[in-house]
Amino acid sequence: MTESIKQKVQDQFGVAAADYATSDVHAKGESLGRLLALLNPQPAWQALDVATGAGHMALALAPHVARIVASDLTSEMLETTARLARERGLTNVELLRADAEHLPVEDASLDLVSCRLAFHHFPRPDVAAAEMARIVWPGGWLAFTDNVTVADRAAADYYNAYEKLRDPSHYRVDSQAEIVGRFERAGFEILASERLSKEFEFHGWADRQRVSPADKERLLDMMRRIPPVLEPLFAPRWTDGTMYFSLWELVLVGRKR
Repeated sequence: MTESIKQKVQDQFGVAAADYATSDVHAKGESLGRLLALLNPQPAWQALDVATGAGHMALALAPHVARIVASDLTSEMLETTARLARERGLTNVELLRADAEHLPVEDASLDLVSCRLAFHHFPRPDVAAAEMARIVWPGGWLAFTDNVTVADRAAADYYNAYEKLRDPSHYRVDSQAEIVGRFERAGFEILASERLSKEFEFHGWADRQRVSPADKERLLDMMRRIPPVLEPLFAPRWTDGTMYFSLWELVLVGRKR
């Protein structure tokens, strides 16, 4: 099961790397600016961005730190990151093909570990959180964002079924309390947390993952029948011949105890 999910991640995101390079929510999402503001990165820091995707978090950090390693399981995503770094003249970005659960990095060797909009793909999130804690020194920093869902378990299951129909490599989105608990158990003290809401146009969101017309119809039908507890999260609206909906994104900054 674990290896199957990881293979699906590579299959899904290998073909979509170029789309994620230009996706507004990934390239320009509000969480990028909020993380930088809350973190206040320092010029001497050595950092690693886990599951970097198209590299947007790593590239945002690069001008503020001495060195940033952009790691990802998918080669095509790393190639996209390298291209964007060259286009921006960033020379302190290094690439590392690595599994988030097995980072080839020495213990307590970094000032910062970051992870943005990737945690819901990890089949063993507690293992990944422990790896992030392992590679930073005591007092080192965590910068993190991911989508979050409601605490109600049945509604959370409905939310995750919706996400998985669009993206078979999706594993699970947790509630805010579950994510905070994972990082606290791993050894981080959470110093700041914010929850943001971001809106998507349905077809652009679905097309990034090559969703078939039949599955698009299933997704739209699911959105029409969402549990009431998910209404504040999704806030669906139909206008101009399409559907818009929102997702919640959690921003966390912490330090290793």
